[in-house]
Amino acid sequence: MAVIRLSMTRSLASETAVANEIQPLIRNLADVEAFERMPLGERAGEWTVQAVVERGARLNPGAAALHYLLDADPEETPLTFSFAQLMGKMHQTANALRRLFGGGEGVVGVLLPLVPENYFMLAGASAAGVMCPVNWALKPPQIAAILNAARAEVLVTLGPTPGFDIWETSLEVLKLAPRIRHVVQVRGPRGTVDAAKDFTALIARERDDVFDFERKLDPDDTAIYCPTGGTTGVPKLAKLSHRGIAYKCHAFAWVLGHGPGDVLFAGIPLFHSGGIISRTLSPMSCGITNVIVSPHGFRAPGSRENFWKLVERYRVTEVVAPPTMLAALIARPTGGADLSSLKKYANTGSSALPAATARAFEEKFGVRLLANYGLTENTASAALSPRGGEPRYGASGIRLPYTDIKTVAVDRHGVYVRDGAPGESGVIAVKGPGVVSGYVDESLNRGLFFPGGWLNTGDLGHIDADGYIWVTGRIKDLIIRGGNNIDASVIDDAVLQHPAVELAAAVGKPDAYAGELPVVYVQLKPGAGASSDEIREFAREKITERGAAPVEVYVIPRIPLTEVGKIYKQPLRRDAAQRAFSEALTAANLKVQVEITEDPAVGMRARVRLDPASAGEPDAEARVRNIMDAYSTVYEVA
Repeated sequence: MAVIRLSMTRSLASETAVANEIQPLIRNLADVEAFERMPLGERAGEWTVQAVVERGARLNPGAAALHYLLDADPEETPLTFSFAQLMGKMHQTANALRRLFGGGEGVVGVLLPLVPENYFMLAGASAAGVMCPVNWALKPPQIAAILNAARAEVLVTLGPTPGFDIWETSLEVLKLAPRIRHVVQVRGPRGTVDAAKDFTALIARERDDVFDFERKLDPDDTAIYCPTGGTTGVPKLAKLSHRGIAYKCHAFAWVLGHGPGDVLFAGIPLFHSGGIISRTLSPMSCGITNVIVSPHGFRAPGSRENFWKLVERYRVTEVVAPPTMLAALIARPTGGADLSSLKKYANTGSSALPAATARAFEEKFGVRLLANYGLTENTASAALSPRGGEPRYGASGIRLPYTDIKTVAVDRHGVYVRDGAPGESGVIAVKGPGVVSGYVDESLNRGLFFPGGWLNTGDLGHIDADGYIWVTGRIKDLIIRGGNNIDASVIDDAVLQHPAVELAAAVGKPDAYAGELPVVYVQLKPGAGASSDEIREFAREKITERGAAPVEVYVIPRIPLTEVGKIYKQPLRRDAAQRAFSEALTAANLKVQVEITEDPAVGMRARVRLDPASAGEPDAEARVRNIMDAYSTVYEVA
């Protein structure tokens, strides 16, 4: 147990150890195993969020921790915070929240875009209590359900701001979340705040050199309640511990070789584990500068238009962007920007990384994209492609040091039967310091763990002889749209409310940009009539998040069922893939037949057969491959 008292001093020997800690070159599984010969407790010394942030600040207190841009404009003068200033804001934020909690511990909900105050909250809120970040794009009932499940007493949200409706949403949330006693407003770009609720004024009254309270903080205490299980549906709040977060900060540094002088883009939302840990707290812990491209992150139009100019302007060392954006950047000219600051590798993730995208990016820019595999219940990544290893396109890397991964065989009810044999496909299971203790609502923990404390990821895949993880499918019924998880059952439930609908089954339809788009198959009641457009509009009115609304509705004669009468979605997933690929190829004036099959090694496999009329064209196969390379599905051309 340790009382929170962070200082800005440390011995020279300890500083050298910190610098050396982030330098090992891990190239393969043998290097991971050799690395693990030193016990984890000896290799790392910081085990709270605040301790790892302080570690990064000590490396160079005067260096920029954050550059904040409003419009992703390289000519814009940024608002800059040094690491020393960030430490001050961390102390002030924690002290102010502790006072709002009434002197004890509490839970603070956060509804903020990418503004500096969100980073102050990430660094400081868990020192005072527990932070619960929420996707501000959700509708008020869903946000309120999450905050109620977290038992939040304080809400930090954006004040009235042009281009955002977060404050208006917050007013509706407060009607549904009566436990919240204090509301604090952050001033948005060109926005306003109520003087009595002003975040800046509130923390300005607090000490910036120390946590002005005593708290016995154990590394196993919860730091963050992180929403998971999709951005819609029943609130599932994973309890991310200080130890789990600190471990991931160390692990990312070891595998990626991060350190002072590195510069990354901050464009990923801070309401999911990837954005919070791998993209923010881990860089902070290594003394890395984060460039906030805009309050909207990479959704700002200028973030793509000016991407390479921003790389040149801020001497960015590692490209950090979701796979969909990376694919778009391949087709965008660099405009002569100086890209010499970039390292020869970059970590990406959050949704499937098509092998063709990875190859094309490396061929054009000389930067290898390191895919990863992770989930919130493991405090972000469990596996990452080694920066010094050979590329294994289509795989999700090797396990992180001190994290174990295996596959298991389960019965038809998902119950553990046995461990998988080497190379055998099965359910992926994870064990290590990043695995959470469970959800806030303990009733949701049923089935979360296999025997021995192994996390049941619900994902399917296999591990090859070199330790690379190949994820081939999902047992859990999620649709991943642009990195956001959508609970398919929410779409099903909404569509079933239509009076003409008897059965509904939502699945993900492959999309070259978003990864997957939600579509829903519908079986009508006998004698009933309803058009696809009518049902689609009905669903959009019922579903709480815009991104979860189905883009297409397919009315079919009969939804496939299992022997016991349950909806069987796998044929529908194959049908959605067949439609997606056929539509894309037909739009390119290619005459083809597309067949989708199941492959136990790679999941779905597409077989594209050229009709004789197209097969005679000299570039027909190349055109097919150019289109199919945009998807993560394995395919072959016949």
